[in-house]
Amino acid sequence: MTYMEWFTCGLLFIFLELFIPGVFIIWFGFAAFASGIIIIFYNLSLIEQALVFSGFSTFFLILGWFIYGKFKNKEVESQYRYLNDPAGALINKTFLLSEDTIDGRSKAIVGDTLWIVECQEELKKGDKIKVIGIIDGVILKAEKA
Repeated sequence: MTYMEWFTCGLLFIFLELFIPGVFIIWFGFAAFASGIIIIFYNLSLIEQALVFSGFSTFFLILGWFIYGKFKNKEVESQYRYLNDPAGALINKTFLLSEDTIDGRSKAIVGDTLWIVECQEELKKGDKIKVIGIIDGVILKAEKA
């Protein structure tokens, strides 16, 4: 293969990355570009070129793994912590009950909606509760405030 064929393969890999979800194929594109640069300076057989491409692929895949590993462990800012978890944002907040508790369950007024509340003690309508946890993502576990 010539260096232009390697560059074309690199462009193809990078182009495929635009349409296939994930961030994996781009590293093979970089490896193809690096292989093309090596082919410019050295006349290698097809097997040697394949070995060079495999070495560069391994190198760039490991490099990508380390780069994305740094982003993965990054702490989320507090203002975005509950962006996709509205129930989690209610923990440690107080609300009013809209009904008396029956069998340990009631409803609380949260903004303009009603949430199901589970509590251990019997409470009356209008009592303040403090949310201490979430059950199954939709039920507020609470105690008297």
